[in-house]
Amino acid sequence: MRLVSTVLAVSLLAAGQAVALPLVNGGFEQPGIAGVHYLTPGSTFITGWTTIDATPGGDNDVAILDNASFGGFGVHPSQGNYFVDLTGNVGKGKGLFSDPIAAIIGQQYHLAFDVGAFFVAGFGSYGNATVDLLVNDVLVGSYTNIQSLTVPGSDWETFGYNFIASTSTVKLTFLSSKLATSSNLGVGLDNVTFGAVGGGVPEPETWTLMIAGFGLSGVMLRRRRDTATCA
Repeated sequence: MRLVSTVLAVSLLAAGQAVALPLVNGGFEQPGIAGVHYLTPGSTFITGWTTIDATPGGDNDVAILDNASFGGFGVHPSQGNYFVDLTGNVGKGKGLFSDPIAAIIGQQYHLAFDVGAFFVAGFGSYGNATVDLLVNDVLVGSYTNIQSLTVPGSDWETFGYNFIASTSTVKLTFLSSKLATSSNLGVGLDNVTFGAVGGGVPEPETWTLMIAGFGLSGVMLRRRRDTATCA
């Protein structure tokens, strides 16, 4: 019976792998190296993400920083120990995109993410922060956090976007907006989450693998019963 259970478990695991490719490292906690790291376009330093410069010709870096780097100035992540500053040193139109995320065509998904605006001790307000969101390289919206602090601190606001998948993979891109009203000094991104609304329906390949697993288990059970009868 233990062998049958193992076969079934392997079959179900294989079925799960056919659809399970979730968003990776949405909190930017990996690779978990201390300090501030400025990343140029094409960098995969942040696990699960690639940096991009959508407006070549100016400052082109994106920064990932830990809580200790500017915590003394009031700059903190929305959760965990790390966040991404889409403006890097300075500038707009830069950001990062996710590794492909598996999706079920026709399934509704919910994306949520935190946008940070900062009031930095000794420097004052860095202004409003706007993030442009692209899904599969198509701009779907610009999301603005209106900075409301009058003392040093980090102002984080959560935004959400729902959509129905039309492809079997999803690519998410976040850019510091080129809008004149958005900061070129600090646009934070943190706590990105992505998941199906109401649970997903397994793909046909998944059902095939699951049925095959149950079928194999049934055959093995029958053989074991026949062996016991002969004994």
